[in-house]
Amino acid sequence: MERTDFYVISFENTHYAMTAQKILREKYAITVIPTLREVSQSCGISVMLPEMSQEEAVSAARSLPFEPNMFQLYYAQGDKNNRHVEPVSLA
Repeated sequence: MERTDFYVISFENTHYAMTAQKILREKYAITVIPTLREVSQSCGISVMLPEMSQEEAVSAARSLPFEPNMFQLYYAQGDKNNRHVEPVSLA
C-alpha cells in the first residue's frame, strides 16, 4: 500500500543523499525513494522518513552534518496522483 502522508528529505546532490542514508539508517527505518516530482530543485533520490511526528522528522533532519542549503525537509500528503508537498522549516 502506498503511503499517503510522510516526511521526506531531498538533497542538492547524490553524495549528500547517500551520506544521509548511511547516517539516518543507524537510527531510523528510512526508505530511499526517487525524488518527488513536486520537488524539482534536488538530485534524483530522497530519503523518506518513517511514520513520525513533525518534531521527530525535524530532529532527524537536524542530525545531518550538512549546511542547511544542501537539503530540505518536506511533508507530503496524498497519493501520487493528487499530492501536496510543502517545505518544513528546521528553525
